[in-house]
Amino acid sequence: MIKNIKKSGKKMIMPRIGLLTCNSGASNTGSLTGIAAIEIIKEFDDVGILSLPSLANNVPRQVIIAKYIQHIVVVDGCKNSCAKKILKKLGLKYDAYLNIEKDVKIRKIGPFSTLEYSQEEVEKVKNEIKKLIEKVGKNENTQS
Repeated sequence: MIKNIKKSGKKMIMPRIGLLTCNSGASNTGSLTGIAAIEIIKEFDDVGILSLPSLANNVPRQVIIAKYIQHIVVVDGCKNSCAKKILKKLGLKYDAYLNIEKDVKIRKIGPFSTLEYSQEEVEKVKNEIKKLIEKVGKNENTQS
């Protein structure tokens, strides 16, 4: 079910699934989370990207939006798990979690490795996120 929220006379379509990615451009794995998320929303009409910086700064409107999202999928780039920790700090729950370094086995090269990834790695991360989205959707259908 997609909800509509009015803001300043305009209608914003609330996606069913929100992706919260670390999207840190400081490393290869952080870059992969953001690039894969953008590719995902091109393919899924009911998936949107939540703003990690806004949530980290406890911006009220963004926290409310995160609470309205039916399902949240978190994607972190490395063992630091920043996105997951931010949700925990806000008391927000998520439905699925992916850590690129741990779960997809792509090694984080380190600071300033922003562009050190391959298209093959983008596809690999994208496919893992798709699996989580499909699993969340499947679980939703079996619980109804």
